[in-house]
Amino acid sequence: MANQKIEMFKSFINVLKGDKKQTALVIPDMYAKDIYSIDYDFLKQNGFTNLIFDIDNTIMEVNSLEVNEKLKDFFLSLNEKFNVCLVSNNAKERVLPVARVLETNYLYKADKPNEKAFEKALIVLDGNKNDTVMIGDQMLTDIKGAKEFGLYSVLVEPYKDKYDFKTGTSRVLQNIMTKKLEKNNHFKRYNYYQNERS
Repeated sequence: MANQKIEMFKSFINVLKGDKKQTALVIPDMYAKDIYSIDYDFLKQNGFTNLIFDIDNTIMEVNSLEVNEKLKDFFLSLNEKFNVCLVSNNAKERVLPVARVLETNYLYKADKPNEKAFEKALIVLDGNKNDTVMIGDQMLTDIKGAKEFGLYSVLVEPYKDKYDFKTGTSRVLQNIMTKKLEKNNHFKRYNYYQNERS
């Protein structure tokens, strides 16, 4: 966890300084309002067969174990088209119950943005960098880690404006960073987009 925070702060500072490489790493390939707004047909047509989802504030409220019917039905439909894995920095007690209900693979205490988190996910999914997508709400962990590792990345708005200590720190930094990115015309919040696969 300490290493994760150090990496997060380093990226944050470097983006504020205008570092081009670090700035590119926090800008998602696709940006959507929520997981339901993502064009999964576009992903499938472009050769993506594996989806990695963050949990907290990406698919559901932070630390909640209540999986609503909408989310359950949605993941059941996704499971028919993709191999899916939930990858969270949270503990097993938080991740496993959700994964069981959604009938997905899972990794807990993943330590995103460390590349080992994504390496393990690819092993679980039996996938590779070219056919796997990372979907999350955090630019400094989900997006930065995925892009640094070589995965296609999708950023979504947070499920709710409710955070715990871990996710709250990252969100505060992201909000400050986003203002800097907007000022420099690198990224604009709520300006959703879908990029062609490079």
